[in-house]
Amino acid sequence: MCATGKLGGGVVRELNAGRAKRGPDGLAVLDRLPEGPRRALVARLRRLREASGLTNEELVERLSAEGVTLSASRLSKFLNGHEVPSRAQVTVLHRLCETAGGGEPAPEAVKETQRLLYAVLDAERDTKPLRVREFDLAEARERLERLRVRTAAELRALREELEQERTLRRRAEEALDRLVTAAGDHARELGEITAERDAARRRIVELEERIRQHEALLRLHDHEARHLADMAEETAREIVRYGSPEPPKTPEHAPDPAVHVKELVALVERLRDEDRDEEADQALRRVCEGTPDLVPDLWQAFREENRRLDAKRLLVYASLYCDGVTLYRVWQTEKFRTWRSTYINGKRVEEFVPVIAAHAPFDELRRFVKACRERDESDALGILARRCRRRPFREVLALRSAGLRIRRPFLWRLRAAVLASVTAPERLP
Repeated sequence: MCATGKLGGGVVRELNAGRAKRGPDGLAVLDRLPEGPRRALVARLRRLREASGLTNEELVERLSAEGVTLSASRLSKFLNGHEVPSRAQVTVLHRLCETAGGGEPAPEAVKETQRLLYAVLDAERDTKPLRVREFDLAEARERLERLRVRTAAELRALREELEQERTLRRRAEEALDRLVTAAGDHARELGEITAERDAARRRIVELEERIRQHEALLRLHDHEARHLADMAEETAREIVRYGSPEPPKTPEHAPDPAVHVKELVALVERLRDEDRDEEADQALRRVCEGTPDLVPDLWQAFREENRRLDAKRLLVYASLYCDGVTLYRVWQTEKFRTWRSTYINGKRVEEFVPVIAAHAPFDELRRFVKACRERDESDALGILARRCRRRPFREVLALRSAGLRIRRPFLWRLRAAVLASVTAPERLP
C-alpha cells in the first residue's frame, strides 16, 4: 500500500477512536485528529461555523437555498473530519458563514479554504481520484473564464484604439487634401501631416491584425469552456455513480423555458445598456448553437419588448450557426407561422427567410431549400429565388441545379455560357 493510502487509513482509525469523545457542541475533540491537511481543513471549517453563529440545521437550510443539498448529519461529518466536502460545497459554505457573521467574503480567504481542501485531496489522491479531477477541472474553468474576460477587455480596448486611429487618419487625410490644394509655403507642415497619416495607417494595420487574433482567441476560449463544462458534468456523473453518499436530487419539474427566455432578454438588455455589445452578441450565439429551440420564443420576446434590432441579430446568428434542417424546423414553429400570416400595408410579413438567404452558409442554405421543396413551401421558395440572386455566381448556379427557380437575365445567361466554355473539358479529336 502506498504512503497516501496508509495516511488515509490512519486518519479513519483516529476518527473512529474519537467518536465517543465529543465536545459540548457535538463535535469531536480536534486534538484527536492527527496533524496534517485534513486537521487543518476541519479547523478552518469549524472556525467559519463558529464565527457565523449558526447551528448545523440553520446552516443546512441556508446551503439548500443556495443550491447545495446537504443533511445536518453529513455537515457534522465534514466538521468532524469523517468526510471531505466537494469544492463547490466548501466555497458556498465559506461564503455563507462569513456573510452570516456580518462580514464580506474575501476572494483570497475563499481561495485559502479551497487550497486546504486541495491539500487533503492531494494527500489522499489514490483514494479520491474523482474528487481530485473535479477540483482540477473547476480550477481550469475558473482560469479559462478569467483569461476569456481579460481577452475580451483587451479586444474592446483594441477596437476603441482602432476607431481613434481611423479618426486620426481621416483628419490627417482631410488636412492633407486641404494643404495640397493650397500648397505653397506649407511644405514642412505637409511633410509632418503626411508622416502622421502614414503612421496612423501602419498602426491601423497592426491593430486590425491584433483584433483578428483576439477574436480567434475568444472563439478558442468559448470552445475550451464548452469542453471543460462537458468534462465537469461527466466527472460529476461518475462521482454520483461510484460513491457520492447523497446523489443530487432530480427536480420534480423541468425548468420553465419562458423563465429562461425572460432571463435572456433581461441579460441582453443589461449588456446593451452597459455598452457590452460583444458579450450580448455572444449570449445570442450561444442560444443559437446550444438551444436553437428557444430561438422562436426569444425572437417573439424581443419583438414584444420593441427590441427589433436584437430580434434581427438573433435571426442572423441562427442563420449562421444552425444547420439547414434545424433552420427549417425553427422556421416552421407556431411563432414564425403567426408572424408570416400577418399583413402590413397590404404586404405579407416575412423576416426569417430573407435573413437565411443572405447569411446562411451555402451548404446549409441548400439543405434549407431542399426541405422547402420537399414540403412544397412555395412562398418561401419564391422569396429565396429573389434574394439568392445576390449570392456569388457559382452558388446561384448550384442553387438552380438544386431546383430553386432563380430568374436568368440576358447578362446572367451570357456569363453562364462563358463560364461553361472556360470550364468545359477539351474534346478529343
